[in-house]
Amino acid sequence: MANDAVKLEVRDGLAILTLANPDKNRLNRAVLDGLKVALPRLGADEVRAVYLKGQGPVFSFGADVKEMFVDSSREQLSQVLTQYLDFIGALEALPKPTVAAVHGACSSGGLELALGFDYLWAAAGTKIGFMETSLAIPPLAGGVQRIAARAGSARALEIASAGRMYDAEQFERWNIVHRVLPAEELHREAEAFALKLAAGPTRAYAAVKSLLRTHERSGVAAADRIRSEEHTSELQSHHDL
Repeated sequence: MANDAVKLEVRDGLAILTLANPDKNRLNRAVLDGLKVALPRLGADEVRAVYLKGQGPVFSFGADVKEMFVDSSREQLSQVLTQYLDFIGALEALPKPTVAAVHGACSSGGLELALGFDYLWAAAGTKIGFMETSLAIPPLAGGVQRIAARAGSARALEIASAGRMYDAEQFERWNIVHRVLPAEELHREAEAFALKLAAGPTRAYAAVKSLLRTHERSGVAAADRIRSEEHTSELQSHHDL
């Protein structure tokens, strides 16, 4: 268990993270601390996949605006955002598959957290979007570029600027959400999928993620090069097994 705001359970190789902040799972320092405490366990060898969900009627309404923007200095806010981005970056760098399942509402910082996962599933009718422009600020924790990676820059500009919530079904059509399921099926099916990934070929998943990250940073040729360099040693490794 990470702390009261973030629960952690490891079962059959799957680390299950649950946002459990009673205030609509808003992201505050307690949630951030819970995520940071959980991170070393997520990287442990016994964990082969990671699954994130939210407790209660919504996945997350985003940042605790009062704590983050009213009660914090600019320096404190900058430190919190840096820590939050560091967690998302570390999550994306994990050489294992990660799955997030969102329901009810997934807004602003909550969406940015969910976008750090390889797979994003949603309950039908879930409201998803960035509301930062209503505060006259842009999304601050990497959401714009992660939407662009999935759906293109034009769509990221639209979503980040709109200051509104969209249906999960629309995000699925835009290739931001992978699957939309009936609310009563979401967590059962998403956890079953995550458990299947946890039982799967971990090295192959890690190789696929490495290729995609290299492609995102440097393009097709760079991804081809790393695959060519690693190909022989991986074949030898399989032969030795």
